[in-house]
Amino acid sequence: MRIPSRILPFLAIVAVIAPHSAQAQTAQSSRAPVAEVRDNRFKWFFGASGGAMFFETQGQTQSGIPAAGAHIAVVSRRGGLMLGIDEGFGSNEPTRFLDPSDNFNVRAVTFDRIRRYGFTMTGYPVRGMLEPYIGLGFGLTQVVNPEVQGVFASQDAAATSEFFAKEVSANGYASLMAGVQFRVGRLAAFGQYQINTPPAQEHLLRGPMHMLTGGLRFSLGSSKQELKGGGY
Repeated sequence: MRIPSRILPFLAIVAVIAPHSAQAQTAQSSRAPVAEVRDNRFKWFFGASGGAMFFETQGQTQSGIPAAGAHIAVVSRRGGLMLGIDEGFGSNEPTRFLDPSDNFNVRAVTFDRIRRYGFTMTGYPVRGMLEPYIGLGFGLTQVVNPEVQGVFASQDAAATSEFFAKEVSANGYASLMAGVQFRVGRLAAFGQYQINTPPAQEHLLRGPMHMLTGGLRFSLGSSKQELKGGGY
């Protein structure tokens, strides 16, 4: 059977358009799963912060000192993990402890810095440009280089007293965090509050520690390989 010559141009156009239309439909149908994978992939963040650390000691009521910190976080769609370190900078902060090397008499101590290591599990109930978040964690708080005060009979006695002071300078804690961040592209500005459980009674610090900080987080990219089309 012969095909009329007027129909041949029409058939040629259909033959060219049909494969492109099928390819477009395939790409559109696969776009949603790819977008879902990208939304759920794990992303790494590096953050730096500054603010204030509020604490009590055996020798003073609640005091606030400036603090700075840094952290690494890995975040999925609704949750994440955060590992960080913060340091508070004081000046001759007074405290005391019962010195076992001196018949458990009260020994005065001063220090300048408090260091805090933390591991926090975070949750993000709302995702978008403005994101509130909460966290539960644990960690270690340390009074850095406590200096014992008073008169000692010998250098050995002073060294023994300093050893016992360091024994009560660090304590573990559980913590609760609440914060909010504002994301623009790969950068996020954040502010957060955190409270730690108090140490044991004999430690240099006492009572719960509070931290109020703000800073910036920068996305380091995905920790999982993204799906890509068009080959292997």
